[in-house]
Amino acid sequence: MRFGVLTGLYVGVVVMAQVGTNKIVDVPLTGLTAPGGTFLIGIALSMIEIAHRTAPSRREGFVNAQVMVACGWAASVILAGYLAILNVMSPDDPLFDRLAGTWRIVAASLLAFAVSETIDNSLGTWMRDRVHDAWRVVGTNAISVPLDSILLVAFGSLDFIKGQIVVKYAATLLVGVPLVLVLRRYVRPR
Repeated sequence: MRFGVLTGLYVGVVVMAQVGTNKIVDVPLTGLTAPGGTFLIGIALSMIEIAHRTAPSRREGFVNAQVMVACGWAASVILAGYLAILNVMSPDDPLFDRLAGTWRIVAASLLAFAVSETIDNSLGTWMRDRVHDAWRVVGTNAISVPLDSILLVAFGSLDFIKGQIVVKYAATLLVGVPLVLVLRRYVRPR
């Protein structure tokens, strides 16, 4: 049950990130810009580390985290497909046209999910019980954040990579680490 709730939260974060990515925003205090969904990716990557605590062994924790990644991946595809269908049903809505352009974002995200989140999960699995959870989140995201950003070059521009990396690291430190430290106690199997 706890793993199901965690997976639902993770899927919600991933889907919100997909929608938010349609808007390019100014990153406060930096002079940089990034897709709006970037603010949630550092949190999503951190949530993978929480999944490791939902099982008694490293191997089972890895499997649980991969199930979460697969659910986020599937939800992204469903969202993009649904928006594309709605857009065809009412083609003369410029605001919705932009939102329905989520396919481009999902295609890039699917590649990023497959690579960066699996690497994040693999590193986190190896680090479980060897490194404090806060350092584990920072360490895994140190690898997966830039990898995720580089793989998202599907936006057609390198202009946002610096902003993406800054925002993902900030989200990791300000929200992801505290989230992992609080939730790790509640997701442990009994």
